[in-house]
Amino acid sequence: MARFELIWDRGAALVEAVGAMLGPVRFHLSDGHTICPLAVGPWGEDTSAEHDALPPILKRLRGEWPCVPFGAPNCPPDLPERWRGVPSKGTGTDFHGYGSHNAWECVEDGPGRVVLEIAYPEDHAIAGLRREIRGIVGKAELDISLTITARKATSLPIALHPVFALPGRPGGAEIVAEGVTGGHTFPGVVEPGVSGVAPDLVFESLEEVPTHRGTIPLSRLPLSVDTEELVQLFGVAGRVTLRNHAEAYEAWIAFDQTVFPSVLLWVSNRGRRAYPWNGQFTAVGIEPLRGAFDLGPEISSNPANPIARSGIPTALQLSEGEVFTTSYQIGAGRI
Repeated sequence: MARFELIWDRGAALVEAVGAMLGPVRFHLSDGHTICPLAVGPWGEDTSAEHDALPPILKRLRGEWPCVPFGAPNCPPDLPERWRGVPSKGTGTDFHGYGSHNAWECVEDGPGRVVLEIAYPEDHAIAGLRREIRGIVGKAELDISLTITARKATSLPIALHPVFALPGRPGGAEIVAEGVTGGHTFPGVVEPGVSGVAPDLVFESLEEVPTHRGTIPLSRLPLSVDTEELVQLFGVAGRVTLRNHAEAYEAWIAFDQTVFPSVLLWVSNRGRRAYPWNGQFTAVGIEPLRGAFDLGPEISSNPANPIARSGIPTALQLSEGEVFTTSYQIGAGRI
């Protein structure tokens, strides 16, 4: 499958056709160092039957891509009654959206920038997506825009899905999210027999996330235990920084808080043991979100879900033919 290269004076990046996934990204810092802050699935070059059977989104998992709509196509089972969904039409059957599993077309490829587009199926409420990735001259930073064109009036969750690499040393990286007013733990089981965070509870600080045995600080990663966790943060002031103290750099994502009023943290800490993860994948997804976790359109579009009822939007409302655009930045520097 095709991939596209983007080069500017302070970095270089590859973009996969499938999902328009960005990564790896190499940022050239002013002190001469080069860092690669986004995670890349190490199984991308496998040639096994197991690899062939993977969904497209996983075959060559890369560091960042947009999800429209975000999350599961149907209500996950075994959730508390207060998380019930409502029927959703025209939002597709793909986890994280049609654009995450299918090939995009490169429509512009100029110096330091690439533009990709994808058309959605005719029966989908979304007509298509457009994604521009541009290296900022003189900076170790990318400027990225996402344009969503609605075919029909719809209400659906959207998210950005950057996944950052973590050092090997436990607690060697720190998540800094200014403005956090609180958070919520996933209302179900993230990974059976593995996840330790207590489900469906609110918390005030990432330093004290409730578990079955007390609290745990999810601000310092990786954790010393094998686990898989999801928590949703509220009130983040448009920027989250991952300070990699072990490797002396920081990486960040900056976004429009009015578009993405939440941030979903996916802590993948060797907790997934099946192929392709094999109990070895360690990374953190820092995902600007307008939704209710990754529970998908049926729950996120229901104004009665607990997050929406608290006053935090969990779905993007689009009218027929509406064109919606948002921009965000991913960058890095030394610490």
